[in-house]
Amino acid sequence: MSGVEAGRQRGEVTAEVVELGNLTSDQQLGLRQAEERLQRDYIHRLLKPSPEYPNFQYLCKLCSVHVENIQGAHKHIKEKRHKKNIMEKQEENELRSLPAPSPAQLRALDSAVLEAAEVHGISEEDFALRQAVVLRMEGIIRKQLTACSLRLYGSCLTRFAFKTSDVNIDVSYPSSMTQPDVLIQVLEILKNSGKFLEFAEVESDFHAKVPVVFCRDVASGLMCKVSAGNDVACLTTNHLAALARLEPRLVPLVLAFRHWANLCHIDCQAEGGIPSYSLSLMVIFFLQQRAKPILPVYLGHWIKGFDEKRVDEFHLTGMESDSFVGWEHRPAPAGEGRGEGKAKPEPKTQTEKKEKKAEYTKGKVSASPLL
Repeated sequence: MSGVEAGRQRGEVTAEVVELGNLTSDQQLGLRQAEERLQRDYIHRLLKPSPEYPNFQYLCKLCSVHVENIQGAHKHIKEKRHKKNIMEKQEENELRSLPAPSPAQLRALDSAVLEAAEVHGISEEDFALRQAVVLRMEGIIRKQLTACSLRLYGSCLTRFAFKTSDVNIDVSYPSSMTQPDVLIQVLEILKNSGKFLEFAEVESDFHAKVPVVFCRDVASGLMCKVSAGNDVACLTTNHLAALARLEPRLVPLVLAFRHWANLCHIDCQAEGGIPSYSLSLMVIFFLQQRAKPILPVYLGHWIKGFDEKRVDEFHLTGMESDSFVGWEHRPAPAGEGRGEGKAKPEPKTQTEKKEKKAEYTKGKVSASPLL
């Protein structure tokens, strides 16, 4: 904690606001020169006092910190936080000041992106191999769970996957079954399949956010992650896969970006890195925010009732003929808005649960053009 902030917490603000009118011309010149130097560090004099800190004369726009006086500003500049922020700002300024790439540079970049996608991404043959793994596993599981079916989802289906990526498989099951029951039975079935050299290294992680069963396909050597009833992930996958089919630049860009993140070792979630699907979404967001957008934005203020603070009330419902994105607006029930700080008791009886579900699912259904 800086001395400025410590003094603020103790209420020991002793600085006096400098009135320019009370200074000599030489003192005013010295103050102006000092403030010009501070501005290089993004510390500016406040045009009017802050209601919260009336005796503080300056604001560091980089760190959002109020500073008492010139001496306090110099002390703030030496803090680790400010040094880190100033370094990042300088790097950003350098990047923004780079000249536009030449046609030759664009061709070289285009070639590098396409090469990274071809080397590290999955081919049609790789995709067919993964589909075969799903079909083979489905055949084994359905011998005992006849009402269930398997579906491929995740980066393998969107084509954002590396050759080394896991194969994400989801089990669809009827309402008469529960997710825990399905996964426990799948675990046992896959363990027993090892006797016939089908799937090996079968393990489970039922405490994860999305409970899964891990196994390795013996024939291909591919690692599989099997979930159950993961409908939201499958809906998202179908949306991204449709985008990838219609916009040919998307897959190479995502693969190149993912490869860069892998080289920089920032894609390892176990070490606090960014999950791979977030990297895909970052590329899509970038293409949506171009001066001339390459991909459209599906939700915005042109939709009646849209509020960025309540964007989680809008839910993806599926794709329509690879041309439209289906979505539904389901406003939260009264009394469950953000910021109210009141937790309502969970419904106990089946009747109460049905009433709550009915209240929540009343909403507007619509669709937006995919491209």
